[in-house]
Amino acid sequence: MEKISVVYPIGKFSPIKTYNDALIKEWITEIETLPNRFSRWVKDLSDSDLDKPLREGAWSIRQLVHHMADSHHHSYTRFKWTLTEPEPLIKAYDEVAWSVLGDSDAPVQLSLDHLSAVHGKWVYLLNRMNPEGFSKRFKHPDSVEFQNLFNTLGAYAWHGNHHLQQIKNALKNKQE
Repeated sequence: MEKISVVYPIGKFSPIKTYNDALIKEWITEIETLPNRFSRWVKDLSDSDLDKPLREGAWSIRQLVHHMADSHHHSYTRFKWTLTEPEPLIKAYDEVAWSVLGDSDAPVQLSLDHLSAVHGKWVYLLNRMNPEGFSKRFKHPDSVEFQNLFNTLGAYAWHGNHHLQQIKNALKNKQE
């Protein structure tokens, strides 16, 4: 069994080999509910709490909320590329560089609203996809490997839960 860590409090994502309808439905629900779950944990935090690192050497909660909006926006766009182009080479981005741009200190509500809007459109699209669509794939320039959309969906459902648990742990540790 994989050891749970501070960095990976829910473990690492495990890709699946073939399309699985039950898992797809579960992951769509995770994507659909994530913005509200995220908002419940961060909307009432003070600026001081938002700007504290999750742990030593890590992003702040504010940076993490902005990262979620940026990252999931990219994933939604990757889905659309993959559904409209044959096996596209998608564009990667430097998430660390993005985390320190001029909007990194913006109010978290901007990214919470963005995350909600992107997830709303994304779930609308996901609910209209079929197994053939989920089996389409793209190539990532960093890994130079093809990734199926069904695994990408799972990875982003995991990604949201992973970062939400990091926030919960940081807030729990603050209280101790």
